[in-house]
Amino acid sequence: MNSKAPDQAQPPPKPIPVPSSVSAPFWEALRRRDFVLQRCSGCGAYNHPPKITCPRCHSQRLEWVPVSKTGTVYSYTIVHRPPLPAFKNDVPYAVGLVDIDGTDVRLLSSLVMPPGEVKVGLPVQVMFDDVAPDFTLFRFEKRTAS
Repeated sequence: MNSKAPDQAQPPPKPIPVPSSVSAPFWEALRRRDFVLQRCSGCGAYNHPPKITCPRCHSQRLEWVPVSKTGTVYSYTIVHRPPLPAFKNDVPYAVGLVDIDGTDVRLLSSLVMPPGEVKVGLPVQVMFDDVAPDFTLFRFEKRTAS
C-alpha cells in the first residue's frame, strides 16, 4: 500500500518523442551533442521538422548539416497549468520560438531560465538534456559570452 498522500505522489514520467525513419538522424545527432538540421541540396532551404522532399523545390536531395547552436527568442509563453500530470512540478516554465542563427528555421522548445527573465530578442544557446539513458532533448538557455 502506498503511504504517500495523493498530492505528494510522484508524477508519471514525461513523454519522450518517438523518432521516425525521417527524423532519426536529428535525434541521433542530439545524443552525440551535435545540432543538425535537414537542408535541401537543390535550393539550400532548411527543413524542420524533417521531410522526405523539400517543401520549396520538391527535391529529394536532402542532407543533414551542422548548424549554429545559438539563436534569438522570437516569441514565448509562460506555462502556468501543466499540459499533463507529468509536468505538474515544473510550472511555471517558459516555452519559446527560437530563430536559429544562420538559418531560416524557428524551433519550439522550452527555455531553461526563470520565466521572468525571458524576453523577445533574448540571445540563447542550445543545451542538451539527457532525459533518458538513450535519449537527449534540446532546450535553450541564456547565451553565455563567447
